[in-house]
Amino acid sequence: MSNFWDQKFSLTPNLYGEKPNQFLERDLKKLPPGKILLPGEGEGRNALYAAASQWEVTAIDQSPIAKKHTLKKAHDLGLDMDYHVTDIRDFHFAPETYDVVALIYFHLPENMQTEIHKKTVDALKKGGSIFIEGFGKDQLNYHSGGPKDLQMLYNLDDLKASFPGISWEEEFDGILDLDEGVGHKGAAHVIRLKGTKNSG
Repeated sequence: MSNFWDQKFSLTPNLYGEKPNQFLERDLKKLPPGKILLPGEGEGRNALYAAASQWEVTAIDQSPIAKKHTLKKAHDLGLDMDYHVTDIRDFHFAPETYDVVALIYFHLPENMQTEIHKKTVDALKKGGSIFIEGFGKDQLNYHSGGPKDLQMLYNLDDLKASFPGISWEEEFDGILDLDEGVGHKGAAHVIRLKGTKNSG
């Protein structure tokens, strides 16, 4: 799978644009900087924004090309971050370490979702925030990006249920017009969730 993404990022640099995800940007600026975990971060548009906003960034992706592109931009901007190239199943999610976890278009095969989603919750500090944005099931009817495998696309209720111990404060399930590089462009079925890890 890393070869798949290496090819994509090599052929089309800045595939998903250089600006941060609008949903994440909107709320991250309201929070005091801390530690943020960004799985499936690709070429770093969210990591670079967070680092420039004084967040301590841990990014994960399986593409060495994505890491290379990200760290080149970080170097040019004088920014630091911790970027891991690994299969998400091999990453050590240190318990209660991060103030924010952001899963931005982080789509997994169905057989991995329950395990990895729980690990991201475990890695979040009590009272920490989680942000999720991705494509819903109806995205197969649109041509604005995303997996072509129905099982990798989100259903709102199933998605919420796969993150135990989170109190959800905001949710969206509908059609948005995306403008995130050539990779996410046009009308799309998008699901958004914002929540806080319970302190109990």
